[in-house]
Amino acid sequence: MRGAKPVSDEDIRDRLSMIQSIETLRCLQEQVLAHDHDANIGSIMGWGFPAYTGGTLQFVHHYGPRAFLARSLELQARYGERFSPPALLHQLAKG
Repeated sequence: MRGAKPVSDEDIRDRLSMIQSIETLRCLQEQVLAHDHDANIGSIMGWGFPAYTGGTLQFVHHYGPRAFLARSLELQARYGERFSPPALLHQLAKG
C-alpha cells in the first residue's frame, strides 16, 4: 500500500506473540483452561509457541504483567480491539 507507514520489527514480533498470550488469558478467564501449566504446555506442544518462553502464560509473567498490559494497550490503539487486554490481565498487573 503506497504511503502506508511500515510496521516495525518490534510490532511484528509483539503482535505475533502477544495475541496468543492475550487469547490464552481470555481462555483462563472464561474457565476454558483450568491451570496455567495446561496453557503453557498446550501452547508449546499444541501449536509451537516458542519453548524458550515457557509457554503463553509464562511469557506474560516473564514480560511482566504491568509491562505486558501497557504494551497490549499500545497495540490495541494501533491495531484494534483484538489486542484489548482481558480483565484477568488487569488483575495480574495490579497484583
